[in-house]
Amino acid sequence: MNSGSTPTTSRGEQAKNQLIRAALAQFGEYGLHATTRDIAAEAGQNIAAITYYFGSKEELYMACADWIGDFIDGNLKPHLEGAVALLAAAQPDKAAIRERILAACCDMIHLLTADETLNLSKFISREQLSPTSAYQQLHQRVIAPMHSHLTSLVACYTGRDAQDTETILHTHAMMGEILTFRLLRETLLLRTGWSQFDESSTRQICAVVTQHIDFVLQGLCIHRGGASDEK
Repeated sequence: MNSGSTPTTSRGEQAKNQLIRAALAQFGEYGLHATTRDIAAEAGQNIAAITYYFGSKEELYMACADWIGDFIDGNLKPHLEGAVALLAAAQPDKAAIRERILAACCDMIHLLTADETLNLSKFISREQLSPTSAYQQLHQRVIAPMHSHLTSLVACYTGRDAQDTETILHTHAMMGEILTFRLLRETLLLRTGWSQFDESSTRQICAVVTQHIDFVLQGLCIHRGGASDEK
């Protein structure tokens, strides 16, 4: 009986994964206006499979958010754990903090320049501009922890308050620079003459972003407190 049940489970998981991949592409392109018929067709599944495995289009949409959460968590969890360990030290090592910030940012660059994450980016971009309950799920699960830990690392390195709005804004701007390599992808490819993002171009992007992050961190150390010091 065990040998008979394994293929069924495997086929079921395969069908669910095909539907989620297709749904990510369709939802990324059309949002909730995507049709179950088009999703099923792209997945190579019967339309009834969506109801069978997920219940409804809306529940499939939430399942896509869960999948994205798992994907982001799997890629960034080591950085979050590393940040927690560094920040828990009585006297955090500044060089180690810098390396952790740079490593996290470069990993994000690699993720955001990969073709296979394009549909994921489209899905999240739609949620950023027109948030649904799916965004709240993603935010609480992975985006907020990533954002807050990076802010804490920046604050610790520069001697600022991690809860201060200005520190949050500086960190957000840092992350925004990384996001431009996805959102302004075509502009960069045309300006550089690159046909695509490959290992060489991604390495160049990481090198430039590293320089920018160092400028920001050094500048924030010099001008610690910003406008509040001038009052």
